[in-house]
Amino acid sequence: MKMNAEMLNSLRAIGQGGVVVHLTTCSSKGVPNTVGERFFSAFGDEHLVIADMFAQKTKVNLNENPFGVITVAHPVKGRYWSFRGPCMIIMWGEDENFDFHGAKAGDVLREWGDWASKDPPSEVPPDIRPPAVCQRGVITLKVDEAYSWKPDISGEQLL
Repeated sequence: MKMNAEMLNSLRAIGQGGVVVHLTTCSSKGVPNTVGERFFSAFGDEHLVIADMFAQKTKVNLNENPFGVITVAHPVKGRYWSFRGPCMIIMWGEDENFDFHGAKAGDVLREWGDWASKDPPSEVPPDIRPPAVCQRGVITLKVDEAYSWKPDISGEQLL
């Protein structure tokens, strides 16, 4: 499902703090896990990508149940979106021709595999900034559905 221009433009916010989103995955037993993510963007017009900074529970959940929901929460700018679809971690060492629902592993890793050099976390105060940002891969979600959670139309399917 292709995201609309408004969604794509707001999701490509590199630098100046980026965009904070929440990724929710679920184990095979139905136990959810939600993590806040700062390194986030669109990849093309059908995929969302997040840097995998050792999100261990997310990895376990995606191995058991390869679906996720990414929620964009920015009410001040009118962004109340949840994107749902198949999700996996494309890790370094993956065959570069591996195709995840239209996203080639090599293309994803070349563009987003070293997020910290592309979009350094300079807004993080030096006393809590990690000495090195280690990224093991890219969490990739193929957008199959999008919903609003804006109060007056909450639950309305947008895509």
